[in-house]
Amino acid sequence: MSESRELALSIALEAVLCAARRLHVDVDELRDRAIELLLVVPSNVSPAVALAIDEIDEATNSLNYKKSW
Repeated sequence: MSESRELALSIALEAVLCAARRLHVDVDELRDRAIELLLVVPSNVSPAVALAIDEIDEATNSLNYKKSW
C-alpha cells in the first residue's frame, strides 16, 4: 500500500471516530467492540490484524488530544 493511501486511511479513521464522538457514541466502547470483532478467532490473529488493532487503539487515543473537533 502506498504511503499516501496509508495516510488517507489514517485520516479517514480519525474523522470517523470524531464524527462518532459528535454523535455521542462512546468511542471507547466502539473501539473495544471493533477489536473484539477482529479477535473472533484469537488463535489466528495475523500480523495484519494485530497492526489493525494497534491503529484503532492509537486513533482512539489520539482523540483525547483533539477534543475540540
